[in-house]
Amino acid sequence: MGEEKIDLTVVLPTYNEAENIKDIIERLVSVLEDAGITGFEILVVDDNSPDGTCLIVREMALKDSRIRCLLRRRNRGLSTAIMRGIHWARGKYVVVMDADFQHPPELVPILYMKAVKTGADVVVATRYARGGGVEGWSRKRLLMSKLANLTAHVLVPPTRKTSDPMSGFFLVRKDRIRLETLKPRGYKILMEILARHPWLRVEEVPYVFRSRVRGKSKLGAKTVVDFLIHAASLSRMVRFGLVGLLGALLNLLVMTGSLLAGAPLDVASILGIEAGLLFNFAFHERWTFETRMRGNWKSRLLGYHAASAGGMAATYTAMKLLVVAGLASPIVGQAVGIAAGFGVNYGLSAGKVWRRREIAGGRVQEARRGDKKLY
Repeated sequence: MGEEKIDLTVVLPTYNEAENIKDIIERLVSVLEDAGITGFEILVVDDNSPDGTCLIVREMALKDSRIRCLLRRRNRGLSTAIMRGIHWARGKYVVVMDADFQHPPELVPILYMKAVKTGADVVVATRYARGGGVEGWSRKRLLMSKLANLTAHVLVPPTRKTSDPMSGFFLVRKDRIRLETLKPRGYKILMEILARHPWLRVEEVPYVFRSRVRGKSKLGAKTVVDFLIHAASLSRMVRFGLVGLLGALLNLLVMTGSLLAGAPLDVASILGIEAGLLFNFAFHERWTFETRMRGNWKSRLLGYHAASAGGMAATYTAMKLLVVAGLASPIVGQAVGIAAGFGVNYGLSAGKVWRRREIAGGRVQEARRGDKKLY
């Protein structure tokens, strides 16, 4: 076939999908052509399937240059396979979907046209908007899926732009994301993309998730554990809390040491508070809000002290009241005050000190060794 500008790439990550791959590719070609979309390609990213999945794709590619295969001999895993696919995609828009017919091929043109019409950066095929649903799921699996969505919405606020952040079926505009910022774990890369690129404009298209036609599901207990760890690692509030806990321990240690050294109660309390603040600031800079770092760190340090003023006042006041009333020791009073100031500190730190200034776009990673491009 002649050279034609590629505007849409469909990425199919596969492992042992020999039973489905030929049919899904043929269906995709048919629905895209019927929709009048000619500038497309289908890129299969195969994790060296022993059942010969990539060999089938190779035979098809000999007859149609719009079909390609990327064979990965290392770095296996669904999320990293999707990242490789997006990297090698030649299209401006990239649709990610499964190759087992649980994601209907007929929806691909709809996702593409929705993105073109609305200017969206991401279009999510959702099971949980009006008109969507699931087919053949047990109550237990449906409950697990909804709990996963709720967990993502609570811990990772950027995922609230879609009703289905756990969807494995979505379109993304390639030039609006930075692949080098992605650190996927498990198989839910959409949550990762939204968390690392909170500026993205998101639209939705409802669909019905279908039962698998052939082959076995790869969902297991490890998947659930990976998701929970992934969601926690993406949550700025969780990271803020972990740093705050360590900072609180340092606060109490410094206060205890100061009291033992003979410092007055007020001085010991203030020294502990300041030690905790400096510790927290250093870790928030490098970990909690690392994607928001712009400008002069000295200005942020002053801003962090100002934003923490309410928390510091709460810490000191609670400690003094409890101690004067004889309800607690100085250390216990300080601990209660630290807990009282947590919410205030997080809200002001996230909204004022490390407010979002990221710029969309950017380069993508180079191909890793072990990836072999066949077509």
